[in-house]
Amino acid sequence: MKIVIVNSLYSPHIIGGAEISTQILAETLNTVADVHVLTTGGQKRNAGITSELINGVTVHRVPYNNLYWIGDSENHGTLHKVARRLLDFYNPVQIATVTKLLKEIKPDLVHTQNLSGFGAGIWTAFFKAGVPIVHTLRDYSLISPVSSPISNPLIAGLYKLTSLGFSKRVSAVVGISSHILKRHTEAAGLFPNAQKLVIPNVVDGDIAAGEKDFERKALRIGYFGRIEPEKGVREIIDAVRSLPKEMVERLYVCGEGKLKEELSESCRNDGRIVFTGKVKPKEARELMAQVDVTVVPSIWEEPFGRVIIESYQVGTLVYASAVGGIPDVVLNRSHLFAPGSSGAIQDKLKEYYSFSAEEKRTIQRQCLEHSRNFTKQSQLERYSELYKSVLTQVTGTAQSEKTFSNRKKIKADVGR
Repeated sequence: MKIVIVNSLYSPHIIGGAEISTQILAETLNTVADVHVLTTGGQKRNAGITSELINGVTVHRVPYNNLYWIGDSENHGTLHKVARRLLDFYNPVQIATVTKLLKEIKPDLVHTQNLSGFGAGIWTAFFKAGVPIVHTLRDYSLISPVSSPISNPLIAGLYKLTSLGFSKRVSAVVGISSHILKRHTEAAGLFPNAQKLVIPNVVDGDIAAGEKDFERKALRIGYFGRIEPEKGVREIIDAVRSLPKEMVERLYVCGEGKLKEELSESCRNDGRIVFTGKVKPKEARELMAQVDVTVVPSIWEEPFGRVIIESYQVGTLVYASAVGGIPDVVLNRSHLFAPGSSGAIQDKLKEYYSFSAEEKRTIQRQCLEHSRNFTKQSQLERYSELYKSVLTQVTGTAQSEKTFSNRKKIKADVGR
């Protein structure tokens, strides 16, 4: 089977979890199929399409053909970003570019992810070519001109109306959480003709508990993410500052963002709160293993919550806000708290502080076990079944299953 995966950006250009998840998906599928990735690059139109091999996956970067490249968005304000997204509604130049590449690759199936920089209009190119489309929902860009949930009803309506028309061409839609799937299908009415299911992200990493002193009472707490208002960083800092030193020994705030300078200045008299800045993934994982608790205090509707699983993989409990896709991911719903409430965070930290050493050891084991639900093998099996179903539905025969099995066997033989 030949699969084309489409995403706004691809390694080494990584903004957030969508790029990481897309790369894991592509490389996992590449063990059983011939995978090509279609993404946007920073080159201008006259530079044409560039192609390269990354970890065995063929990556094609098309010119951004818009106001600016999404990989260079830091110096662009909200209005400029909205204007770029408006051009994504229907970008005939990008559609023509994709159509040309599609004829060269000749895929059996297309699996689209985030489409910023392409626009949902490219589904038209795949549909006209008779190639079935699977789409994974990783953000809200089909119903909002910005990444967070919609605040402008007029623009929201325009986005939904445009996306609805194009989404009728999609054969199957996957949500990385039940929340994001329902937000698009039930609330917004998109993908009326598609199969609908939830397949969570893979979080790549070894599952191994970190060394912890469960007898020590004073807590070490970790926050890992952007330091922005919608992430609830202010709330966790307020919660910690309101608790005595005997209860909280340290809060590590790992990340960068526009609130960092303001919050670090406000905490300069509290030595318990440490702003580490942006840390490398390996360093973040090591720190996650050392802290007693990770807190994910998001206020906005997180589509998934990768940091939660990363924390579980090292045996660290997570307390998180009950918003977006987070409830789908947490080990136990009793570990959720109301978003935007420092008092609710305090209550959860007090709860963990009251646990015995044996209770903490039990929680660590439960975290490790729960993290096994988000492995590459699990995702591969679920997507393989979905692809077979979609291809069988389109062709009206079981030939797709035979094709997939043969390709898998050939790939395995070649790898020997």
